[in-house]
Amino acid sequence: MEIFRYAEIDSTNSQCFRQFDLGQPTPFAVIAGTQTQGRGQFGRTWYSGDPRNLYLSVGFVPRQSPKNFQNFSMLVTEKIADFLQRNFHLKLGVKHPNDIHYQGKKLCGILTESRISDGKITFAVTGIGLNIGGDLHQFPQELRSKATTLSCCCGREILREEVEEGMMRAMLSLLI
Repeated sequence: MEIFRYAEIDSTNSQCFRQFDLGQPTPFAVIAGTQTQGRGQFGRTWYSGDPRNLYLSVGFVPRQSPKNFQNFSMLVTEKIADFLQRNFHLKLGVKHPNDIHYQGKKLCGILTESRISDGKITFAVTGIGLNIGGDLHQFPQELRSKATTLSCCCGREILREEVEEGMMRAMLSLLI
């Protein structure tokens, strides 16, 4: 799978749609150091200002019908939570359909967007925002009491490289 990396981008999901429109074969991934317009469910903003965190989107063409695809974000959330629990020995909670929490604080969010034409999904993107490191005091004021990072959960510094490959494998396993 081809991976496109950017130091800064508006949104990894948006870049996936642009790459697809340019004819990029699927599946492929977009990873950014920071996002200036990261987004979550219901049009909410996803804070994406720290390059120690993971901002990853995977573009693909699903094989499922739109009806069968509607639970895909929930499957991704469960798969990512399982990966993090096994590899970092954490007890995580899943807030369906797309959030992963640790002790009531948000650690990760997943957003799946798709295009449908003639009753078929022509393209889909699943974006994952995982708070890995950084200073929670640098988060926007309204998020400081609601968010956490993987480093805080584990009590040690976690590097993005420790997580990135496993997250990609977890996503790819759902696309096969």
